[in-house]
Amino acid sequence: MRTATTSAALLLMGLAVATGAQEGDEGNLKPVGGLAFVDEVQVTVVNVDVFVRDGKGRPVKGLGADDFRILQNGVEMPISNFAELDTEVIRHEMSERAMEGFFEATEPVGEDPTALEIKPIWVVLYIDNENIEPLERNRVLRRVREFVTENLEAPVEMMVVSYQRSLKVVQPFSSESREVSAALRGMVKQTGGREEIESERQQILHDMADAKNQDHGTKTNTQGGAKLQLRQRISAFAAEEADSLRLALGGLRQVVAMLSGIDGRKSIIYVSSGLPMVPGIGLMHDHAMTFHDQSILSLRGRYDQTRLFNELTSLANAQEVSLYAIDATGLNPLDGFEAENTYSRDPTSSSIGSRDYRDSLVYMAEATGGIAVVNTNDVSRGLGQISSDLHNYYSLGYTVNSSDEDRVHRIKVQLTGERNYDLRYRRRYVEKSYESSIQDRVFTSLVVDIDENPMGLELTAAEAIPGSGTQWLAPIHLSIDLKNIALMPVGDELVGRVVVFVGARDEEGRNSDVQRQEHEISLPKAEYLATGRERFGIDFRLLMTKGRHRVSVGVMDPITRQASYQRMVVSVP
Repeated sequence: MRTATTSAALLLMGLAVATGAQEGDEGNLKPVGGLAFVDEVQVTVVNVDVFVRDGKGRPVKGLGADDFRILQNGVEMPISNFAELDTEVIRHEMSERAMEGFFEATEPVGEDPTALEIKPIWVVLYIDNENIEPLERNRVLRRVREFVTENLEAPVEMMVVSYQRSLKVVQPFSSESREVSAALRGMVKQTGGREEIESERQQILHDMADAKNQDHGTKTNTQGGAKLQLRQRISAFAAEEADSLRLALGGLRQVVAMLSGIDGRKSIIYVSSGLPMVPGIGLMHDHAMTFHDQSILSLRGRYDQTRLFNELTSLANAQEVSLYAIDATGLNPLDGFEAENTYSRDPTSSSIGSRDYRDSLVYMAEATGGIAVVNTNDVSRGLGQISSDLHNYYSLGYTVNSSDEDRVHRIKVQLTGERNYDLRYRRRYVEKSYESSIQDRVFTSLVVDIDENPMGLELTAAEAIPGSGTQWLAPIHLSIDLKNIALMPVGDELVGRVVVFVGARDEEGRNSDVQRQEHEISLPKAEYLATGRERFGIDFRLLMTKGRHRVSVGVMDPITRQASYQRMVVSVP
């Protein structure tokens, strides 16, 4: 075995040291070995799922390919793939394809109009325990468990994740409703930070009311000092909420990234008591109305977090993930008008504050083709609409020549003729380079098994050794079957190159970034041809903390443009 040894350190949530190699002059020589070449001109089928609903939210059935127009960047694209799916059709097709490998590509319209594409359906139940009232959460989770029981059947898989200042996968993807329901039931005693935030908000409102009533509303020096102090407290409150929001949206981005390399339909059902798009905006308006001073509203620009929501929805659209949001707050009275409050509050300010938490959920859902369930004490109807989306939709497809670059394209779907129906679909299609797709799949394989290993990758681990502080060095050996690597004749040598992608995830759900390394393979031609099958090895040293870690590796051959994936679990020490 001829082995090239490279050392690399991978720190969870940190940095990997990569070594590279210069690519030789390949010319037009025929390579030795390697997998089948990918065509130089790659044709990609862009699939768009379209939900067509009538005025009462019911699925509209019976439409055909001629009833739709689809435009990319303003240019109409011929529809090459079309299917109408509903619950009965999916169940029938699933029964017909009960054997492994039933997921098949849709045939172009005109060649086999009856062919259907039954995609895997991946649903993440995301419970934001940091941004939800426990009593509200438990009321909603009872309905969510009913949703699981009614909808968890092939081709649906569900995962449960919990966020509480950090993300935790409570239940990996499963097709067993009992497992998923048990994971949800286990959250009923968890608490988060929303109660503390609400307590501070109510205290500020209470103190503001006291300052307003001081000296019967006269403007005294004492009242002026209270006004300034309250302004400072509101600013500090908004800053704390903004920090908490950034962490919360980071958790959502992490789940979207987990789904990036999975094939099929992907959805996140996000359950919370809302997120502030402009932290502290309600209190700012209360302060302005109480002290008749609009200057505090200048803080709005400082704390406006719209950009973060834009970034999240752009990422979700890029990974073809639809966001569904459930507001657990329900039909509560306006903030500050509950029976236990002894002071009055400006209705407009209260409405602005409450609406800010809901509007962010509506925005996330609408921007990604999902649904927001808000303003209701019973989320059953909203969950019913989400269930309908899982099983009732039109699948439209069109072909494009791949540019092998990361590009964003605008999508618009229209119905022909005069039809007063509601259409929902993702508004962006992100074309990915081949390398970006591989990195996505490596990241995804940290959570979901991806069985694609045509290069015969093998991973082994040696015993970890103490590193610095609480960290350990875990030696990992990657072995690649050389007969599956294209080697170009260069003089008396056979030269090839592989690009390696490495990622890791610990038991607490913390992921490293996926790191990229290039490695050159150089072998004496006579020796390789004489010995036949050999392997090429790369050694890594991964810097990790104690515990169990999942390590995922992807390898790409730039000549044949083929990729392979392998993963393993490493226990440290």
